[in-house]
Amino acid sequence: MNYYDPSLWLFVILFAAAILAGFVDSIAGGGGLITAPLMLSIGAPPHVALSMGKYMGVFGTSLAAWEYIKRKVIRPKEWIWCALMTLIGSFTGALLLLSLDPSFIKKMIPPLLIAVGIYMLIPKSRKQAQSEDGIVSQPKQIASGLGLGFYDGFIGPGTGSFWTVLYNRIFNQDFLVASGVARLMNSMSNIAALVIFAVAGKVAWFMGAFMVVGFMLGSYIGARSAIRYGEKFIKPLFITLVFIIAGRLTYIEYFTN
Repeated sequence: MNYYDPSLWLFVILFAAAILAGFVDSIAGGGGLITAPLMLSIGAPPHVALSMGKYMGVFGTSLAAWEYIKRKVIRPKEWIWCALMTLIGSFTGALLLLSLDPSFIKKMIPPLLIAVGIYMLIPKSRKQAQSEDGIVSQPKQIASGLGLGFYDGFIGPGTGSFWTVLYNRIFNQDFLVASGVARLMNSMSNIAALVIFAVAGKVAWFMGAFMVVGFMLGSYIGARSAIRYGEKFIKPLFITLVFIIAGRLTYIEYFTN
């Protein structure tokens, strides 16, 4: 299988991988950890492999976010500042990515994700549980949007997990709401980053189109499952996926070079 001489079987494999990536991404984030290594393994240039995650994410995470919005899990008007700052942060991060090597920072992600998973295993205090439905303040939205938007544009892996734990545990939002906000903000950061990659000519549009369809299908199934079965379904799956993603990143960053 070769990126520069694709076969029918290659498209089938990429499509199947995109479905799995979309499902994972719609719940815990990290779908790019499935598709990016696969793209690299068939000879795709690194920036093209990274841009594929943004290409799929623009459609897949937007579809997942729409499911949360349509079913009134989240209300976009309450997250305007966060969305705007996420766009700006991701735009800046993607610009920097094209000129710098983020490999050193990437080695810090696995232990951070493991910490996130362990933190989510700790039961919330009664005080936290009582304050879940409040609207997050404008300063917190601006800070989180700029910070995590920049991180997503510059590095990417684990962003959805960081969004979810930030809004669920630090800002005391319901877990399903936090997951919906994570999908909405991921869609914003993906749009900004994709624009930068597209202008730089780093997007494989034709091959990516097949993967977009698969990613959207997986995202739809994942979002519908999360909304239908609620926190009892999504929280254990989220924690499990976070540890799997952390393990995958640990292997990539520490044992493949």
